[in-house]
Amino acid sequence: MGKTADFGSLVKLLDDENEQVREGVQKALLEYQGDASDDLAALGIRLKSQDADFLSRSLHPGRQKALRDHWAMPTGNLRHPDGDHDALESLLRLISDFLHDGVTLRSSLSDQLDLLAAETELEVVTALDLSIWLFGSGRFKGNKDSPYDPRNSDLAWCLEEGRSNPLGLSLIYILTAQRLGLQVYGCNYPGHFLSMIDGSDGSTLIDVFHRGRPIPAKKLLADHPGLSKQAVEAVSQPCSLAAILLRVLANMNIAFHKEKRIEDALLIQDLMKTFRP
Repeated sequence: MGKTADFGSLVKLLDDENEQVREGVQKALLEYQGDASDDLAALGIRLKSQDADFLSRSLHPGRQKALRDHWAMPTGNLRHPDGDHDALESLLRLISDFLHDGVTLRSSLSDQLDLLAAETELEVVTALDLSIWLFGSGRFKGNKDSPYDPRNSDLAWCLEEGRSNPLGLSLIYILTAQRLGLQVYGCNYPGHFLSMIDGSDGSTLIDVFHRGRPIPAKKLLADHPGLSKQAVEAVSQPCSLAAILLRVLANMNIAFHKEKRIEDALLIQDLMKTFRP
């Protein structure tokens, strides 16, 4: 309770004219690891949009530190398509918390995925059914207006907003399927991430960005003999969970550079260096 009360005092000092006071506030805010949404709710504080933006920026160094401090790349259990999905989700949750504004109260990534899976439980039997339920229905759509928005990698935001880039939508598909005991894999196709499911006649690619359009892998290879070697390899077998995570970070790096958030881009590049070949 003391911490929450102290936070109320810190909020009042955010725009203090004394530079030493402001520096002290910034240092104290690191204790919140970039997220003060629970404290704001407990105190019943409703910030104006401008004040909320200012507080979010003030909390951002704490989110940077939390991501760097808590990032722990597993050594081997992400190297396979059937690897440790819990470890993958844990790292994606760290990314999601980092990309959050730290001010708006919301459910965690895992809680939102649990609720989504519970909704589908009585209506979905196969992985293809799940694709139709999620994407064919229009519940989740491609974020065509803002493909380079960093929030496309914040899966909690994507679940709330119902949109993301191809990779974000695929991860929602993969992690929801895991909760239902269904197998959905990633296809690290160059330029356009796809999902992959097993079918009676081999693998089927699922283009989640375009309403879950199914594409038999054999047909794609037959119809496009000029595909690059990288593309052929991508559709021939599912990619590892590590490859998925690395592509998430690569997308974030690009997005941050486009927004000239160089400090954040450098942080993401440091995380990318934790991957082992």
